[in-house]
Amino acid sequence: MGYCWKICWEDNENKLNIFWPRYLCINYRMNDKKFIPALTGIRAVSVYFIFFKHLNFFSSEDQPNLHLFVNQFYTFLTFFFVLSGFLIYYKYSEISSLNKTKLYNYFINRISRVFPILIILISITFLLGYYHGLYSGNEAVKLYLLNISLLKGFSSDYLLTGIGPSWSMSVEELFYLLSPFIFLFTKKISSLIKFVLLFYLAGLLITYFFSLSPFEGYFNDNFFMLNYTFFGRVFEFGCGIFLAMLVKGKIKSAFNIPTGKIILYSGLTIVIASVMILYLIAKNYHVMHATDTIPGVIINNILMPIGIILIFYSLIYQKSFLQSFLSSKLMVELGNATYSFYLLHTTFVLSYIFKFISTNIFIAFIIMIIVSYIFHKLVEQPLAVLLRNKLSIKKHLN
Repeated sequence: MGYCWKICWEDNENKLNIFWPRYLCINYRMNDKKFIPALTGIRAVSVYFIFFKHLNFFSSEDQPNLHLFVNQFYTFLTFFFVLSGFLIYYKYSEISSLNKTKLYNYFINRISRVFPILIILISITFLLGYYHGLYSGNEAVKLYLLNISLLKGFSSDYLLTGIGPSWSMSVEELFYLLSPFIFLFTKKISSLIKFVLLFYLAGLLITYFFSLSPFEGYFNDNFFMLNYTFFGRVFEFGCGIFLAMLVKGKIKSAFNIPTGKIILYSGLTIVIASVMILYLIAKNYHVMHATDTIPGVIINNILMPIGIILIFYSLIYQKSFLQSFLSSKLMVELGNATYSFYLLHTTFVLSYIFKFISTNIFIAFIIMIIVSYIFHKLVEQPLAVLLRNKLSIKKHLN
C-alpha cells in the first residue's frame, strides 16, 4: 500500500507518467500522516470570510448588491463542518470499537479543546453585560447556562445570545458526541448515506413534535433545523467522513480520479459558483440570507460541501500554489488560532478595538488576528494541553 502511494504521488509530479497512466490509486493509506498542514491553513481563510460577513464593509443603502453578496459569506462555515467530519474520522475512527479508554480520552480531548476558552469568554461577556445593565439577574443566569451548555444552539430565541457565532459549536459538539456510534455503523458508502438520511428524518420529526407544543423557539421550524442544527447540516459532516474513509483506505473508489489540477479547479469552481448562486437567490427572493429559502439551503448544505471535499482532496494529495500557501508556517499558525478568532471576533474585544483604537474594519481585522493569536498561544493552547495531560488516561478501563 505504501508503495502504491509513492508511485501515484510521483506520477502526480509528472515523473513517471510515461510508464504509468495519469490516474491516482485510491486504495492507499495515510495512517502515518496525522497532520495535514494545508487543511489547517484553510481554516484561517474560511474564518476570515466569516469575519467580513459579520462586519460587512459595504453599505446596504449605497452598495446594496455588494452588501448582499458579502452577506452570503456565512457559507464558509461549511468548510468547518466538512473539515470536522474529515478530521474526527481521520484521527479517531478507532473509537467505533467503543473501547472505554479510547472513548474517555476522545471526549477529554474534545472537551479540553472546546470548552475552556468558551466558558472563559462567555463568562466575561455576561459579566460585562450584567455590569452595563444588558441583563437582569435571573435572565443573565438563564442565558449564561444556555450558552455554556450550548443548548442555546437549538433555540431560535436564544441562538445569538452571548457570543453569537458560538451557536455553531452546538452543531459541532453534537457531532462529537454521536461520532462513536456513527463510526460504529458507518463501514461503507451505503451505510454512510443511510446515516445522513436517518438524521435528516430525525430532524424533521423533532421539529414536527416541537411544532405541536412550541417551547421557547426550540426547533422552531424546518428552516431553523436545516440551517442551525446538526440534523440539517449532517450532509456536510458526511462529506468529510466520506473523504476520510477514502484517504484511510476504508472504501475503494469505483472510478479513477484524474491527477493534475482539475480536481482543485473543479472544487474552486463549485465553491465560487455556490457563493454566486446564493447571492442571486437572495436577490431574487428579496432576503438577506439565501438559506432562508429552499434553493439556498440546497446550495449551501449540499452543493457547497461537494466542492469543498474536492478542494480538500487536492490539498491532501496534489501539489499546487494553494497547497504550498496554506501549508506555510504563517498560515498554519493562523489556522491553529482560528477557534480563538472565531469566538473573539464579535465580542467585547471588537467593541474595545472600535472604541479605543480604530473603527476602520480592516485595521480592526488585523488587530483581531493579532489578539486572537496571542490569546491562542497564552490561554487556549496551554489550557487545552493542561487538561489533556491531567485528565487523559493511558491504561484500559475494565
